[in-house]
Amino acid sequence: MIFLYFIAFGFALFAVGISGVVASRHFIIMMLAVEVALTASVVLAAASFTYAASGDIVGLLFTIWAIASAEIIGMVAVYRYMVAHGVSMDVRQLSKLREW
Repeated sequence: MIFLYFIAFGFALFAVGISGVVASRHFIIMMLAVEVALTASVVLAAASFTYAASGDIVGLLFTIWAIASAEIIGMVAVYRYMVAHGVSMDVRQLSKLREW
C-alpha cells in the first residue's frame, strides 16, 4: 500500500515539473522545473526497485544524478552567456542569441 503512495507522489511531482516547463517563459524557472521532473524520476525508480526487489538501484540513481548535474552546469553556462550579452531571460527572446 505504501508503494502506491510513492508512485502517486512521483507522478504528482512529475506533473508539477512538466507544468512548470509549460507555464513559464523564464529560463531559470524552466530549468528548475526540469530538475523537479528528474527528482520525480528518482522517486519513481527507487519505489519501483524497492517493490520489485530486483537488481542494484545505485547505477540508475548515479546516472540520473549525472544527467541532473550536467544540466545544472549547462544551465549556469547559458545563464552567464545571457547575462554577459544582455539577453532577456524570456525564452521567447532566445533568438537574439543567434546574432552573437
